[in-house]
Amino acid sequence: MWLRPYYPTHLVPASEDEVVKLNVLGVNYQSVFGSINYVSTGTRLYISHAVSSLSQFLERPGYLHWQAFLHVLCYLKGTPDVGLIYSKRSQLSVRAYSDANWGSCVETQRSVTGFLATLEGNLMLWKTRKHPLVSISSAEAEYKAVCALALELLWLKKWAQECSLLEMASPILIHDNNQGCINTINGDCNVNNQRMTHVDIQLHFVKEAVWHGVFELVYTPTNCMLADFLTKSVNRPSLDHSLEDLGILSLGVRGSVENKDQNQFDQQSATPIISKCHNAQL
Repeated sequence: MWLRPYYPTHLVPASEDEVVKLNVLGVNYQSVFGSINYVSTGTRLYISHAVSSLSQFLERPGYLHWQAFLHVLCYLKGTPDVGLIYSKRSQLSVRAYSDANWGSCVETQRSVTGFLATLEGNLMLWKTRKHPLVSISSAEAEYKAVCALALELLWLKKWAQECSLLEMASPILIHDNNQGCINTINGDCNVNNQRMTHVDIQLHFVKEAVWHGVFELVYTPTNCMLADFLTKSVNRPSLDHSLEDLGILSLGVRGSVENKDQNQFDQQSATPIISKCHNAQL
């Protein structure tokens, strides 16, 4: 039975007593963080939000932060057979999902961005990060998230073309769950929304990219947002549903994949490649 990879208590800067308590244990917090961060960027994207939260205390970790680390490690140890399933497809199209948790940091009121992209349903990139500046509206936070995702996709598209690997179909679909963000980006390219005029001009390049047909923004309800777990702690049913849709399954239920709709997994041409993350040497 899966645990959730999120620590149940909100993490805050460590008190002096907690720092001393951790020092008594002789734990190398930074070294352990490096190992777990490697896992999150390799195949275990669903711990990215937890790892991002823990990364904020690298300079001055405390005992509570170590307990949060142990919680994530227990989750990983309890799910050693979970991995990504990649399938070969005849057509190549990219779908991307962008999400932001507005003002989620209690101390700084900064937002957390999370996004991912799939190539014919196969995961190819994902990222979680906290914004360096405070956003004054949820639309602005989502706007910055879409901008960061667009930069990643443009780089990936250019790299793939230069290497003659594949030709990404245009426009690339970007799914977002904020109507204000979508309306701002889809608006007249030459007209600034007065609620967004304070946003740096460099962020408006995504408006031009949409205008020229490079991207297309699609509204997706929060309950269907596959990047939701990258920005916040979600309940287990929502997490499991998102992971299943992204092809992240336990090898114990691998056989059930064969019964999925052929639009999701074309078994006649599929060549599953299981990328496992065994017990890391932490």
